[in-house]
Amino acid sequence: MRHEPAPSIQPDLAAVPARQLSQSLQAGARGARDALDNYPPAYSASPSPMEATLRARVAELHGALRLEVSKRLDRVAGEVLALRETVTEERYLAELRNIDSGIRAALAQKGGTLQRRVHEALKARRDYVYFNYANGLSGDPRVLPAGIALACLIATLLIGSLLNAVVFAQAGGSGLPGGVMSAVLVCAVNIGLGFLLGSWPARYCRHARGSHLVWALPLLAAMISLILMVNLAVGHLSALLPGAPATLAHHVAARMVETQWAVQDPASLALILIGCLVACVAASIGYRAFGSYPGQSRLHRRWQESSAAVEAERRRLDADLTPELERLRRSIDGYRDGCAVAVLKLQRSRAAAEALREQYQTRLAQLRTARDAVASEYREANFAVRTDLPPPYFGRRLSIPGIDEPEALSAHRNVMQLIDEVEEQLQQMPALIEAKLREQLALLNGLDLIGEIERMKLKAMEAGRAAFMQEEADRRGAERGI
Repeated sequence: MRHEPAPSIQPDLAAVPARQLSQSLQAGARGARDALDNYPPAYSASPSPMEATLRARVAELHGALRLEVSKRLDRVAGEVLALRETVTEERYLAELRNIDSGIRAALAQKGGTLQRRVHEALKARRDYVYFNYANGLSGDPRVLPAGIALACLIATLLIGSLLNAVVFAQAGGSGLPGGVMSAVLVCAVNIGLGFLLGSWPARYCRHARGSHLVWALPLLAAMISLILMVNLAVGHLSALLPGAPATLAHHVAARMVETQWAVQDPASLALILIGCLVACVAASIGYRAFGSYPGQSRLHRRWQESSAAVEAERRRLDADLTPELERLRRSIDGYRDGCAVAVLKLQRSRAAAEALREQYQTRLAQLRTARDAVASEYREANFAVRTDLPPPYFGRRLSIPGIDEPEALSAHRNVMQLIDEVEEQLQQMPALIEAKLREQLALLNGLDLIGEIERMKLKAMEAGRAAFMQEEADRRGAERGI
């Protein structure tokens, strides 16, 4: 709110001393000169020229006094009008409309985003529930977290490699360091094949679609056979150690062709057992890493992400709209404070108008006193010199209607009426503003702004649900039509 003009401090009205008025008219000298001719005559009922001049002079001074007072009162009235313009309802409502339009635009944009998020979350939940129903699933997928799965694979690799290294070291006679590389390589191959077996064909063997079993079962059997063949080859390799590295591969191939299952060496049997066990552990980890049922974890994750997006949008609305609503509340409070300050300034304007009226009355009394003094000086000088009786009106006061019976200052009356109107308007305007805001924005001082945002969010969420239900109804209608 811009700065309101304060009532100006005006100097006092100029006084009219009787001495100055008497000197300007030379009342005593003229009274004596008129008395030389016994003027005004004793039978005269009208004032003398000197008294007529005095009356005209006093009326002129009175007119100038009223004009000066009226100008100053008009200045006070102008200040009151300017003060009212600074807190006018139209200017303030224009400012509030700007804030209101910004808030409504934010509500429309962000509320629409929330509505879309809710609609997407409901669709994701519908797809997930339908998938569970169609495939006979009763619970959520049990997905092994990636960190835990990786840790289990590393632990399996370390333990399996250590066991294989011990066996290779005993079989080859080169000690533990010599069998580490072979053990790590064999264990890594078993882990890779087992993880692939568990995450791919083993999971798809549970799927409700018969078409998946056409390729999943043969692939599962082939991979199990491959794992067994790899571990048998490792067992035959350990039975031939130590030997020449260049001929080991040829001897292993020939041995497997002749006696594939004839592994009788305890070390070889231990390697085969360790390899199969490592592959089984890796297959179990792979089976649980992506969910035991193909597609369920993906739909469940999509539903969870959509629900999280709804909550994130709700929090973003809290963060974005609360400052705007607080700004609107501060604007309302500032307007109320501005009206209170303007009322205080109106009191000063009222005091200034009353001071001008009192000064006017004081100067008017001084003007009457000066008139009476000058008239008395003239009459006393005239009475002292003349030889006959003075006219009867000498015993009465020189009457001037505008001085003896002054009219009320219309400018003062208008200013006081204006001040009363503006003061009443300023006292009632905050309540009127809040009433309009109750109709337009429903945001008042003391209102729970967070509750208002929550109601807006609930409204947007209900709109999202309504859009989803309408989409479902249209889809069912289309299916029945088909």
